Amino acid sequence: MITVIINEYKTLWEKYFLNFRNVASPLRKPALFDWLYNSYRCLYLSCVDPSLVSRLTDLKTCLAMIGVAVDDSCDYALLREKNGGDKFSYEILSMLYNTDKIESGDYILLDAHLTNNMYIKTTVEIYSDLIKNQIASLPRYCDFRGEFLLAMRNVAESMEFSYLLNKNKIVYPFSHVVRSRAASTMIETHSLLDLMSSKNFDTSELGKAIVLFKQADIVAMLSNTINTWTREITERDYSCPVISLALEKKLIKFSDFERASAENLKEKLSPVSEMIENELDKAILSMKEFAENSEIKSFDTSKFVNNYVNLYWQTDAMN
Repeated sequence: MITVIINEYKTLWEKYFLNFRNVASPLRKPALFDWLYNSYRCLYLSCVDPSLVSRLTDLKTCLAMIGVAVDDSCDYALLREKNGGDKFSYEILSMLYNTDKIESGDYILLDAHLTNNMYIKTTVEIYSDLIKNQIASLPRYCDFRGEFLLAMRNVAESMEFSYLLNKNKIVYPFSHVVRSRAASTMIETHSLLDLMSSKNFDTSELGKAIVLFKQADIVAMLSNTINTWTREITERDYSCPVISLALEKKLIKFSDFERASAENLKEKLSPVSEMIENELDKAILSMKEFAENSEIKSFDTSKFVNNYVNLYWQTDAMN
């Protein structure tokens, strides 16, 4: 069970972190989640009930903590090796894929031998409490439950995609990498929490709203790539969009990525940063045009767009 010191911390994420820090990567400091918490304070739909903004900020930070836990289980080699390799990674991914069973209390581990694994045990307990006792109690949870469960499966699929590319050392075309990795920014999932806290949102606009949320995921992912690609090159991250684009533009060969030094690669790939910025500009323009033409009335779409255009959105601070 999750045990917390009720009076010592004012936020739920801080209480969860008391447990998570015992199993997390040593790189996962509270400063990361404090930074996310402060970022989320201004990232909410205009239709949200003002009295729920603080609670939503906290819940989004908690959900991001789960995202970090899952991402690390897929990408952090030392953590994976310590906890059981592929079986460990897929056990954590299964948790997100089966959020409905987490919600109902019927979730069962894929591998009974991992029952006592403390990383899995802690993460599942935090996620269970977050879903069952926190998110499910939002005023309109039932109205958007199906979309939320699907969005969480998309997050899991995005992280599994990156995991498989790195495990198998393969590279996909740029456009496919962008689409496949975007959900990991979790903007759609966070925006659905906003809708659950918005009594005046018109459900007839849900389809258009979700398309807009997904476009924001892409914008955030490309923005993040600009900020972090040099580190991803150093780590030989095969899911990095820069690698895919560089191969398509014939700036490098696949063998270069595997064998060349990180510094040599960074020099060869320096033109790609501007190319990614151009792709980001296209994604922003597409999102703006959709927002203008969608005629969504339930919330201020221009404010939503500007939130993700103007914010220095380094989602990969998680990674």
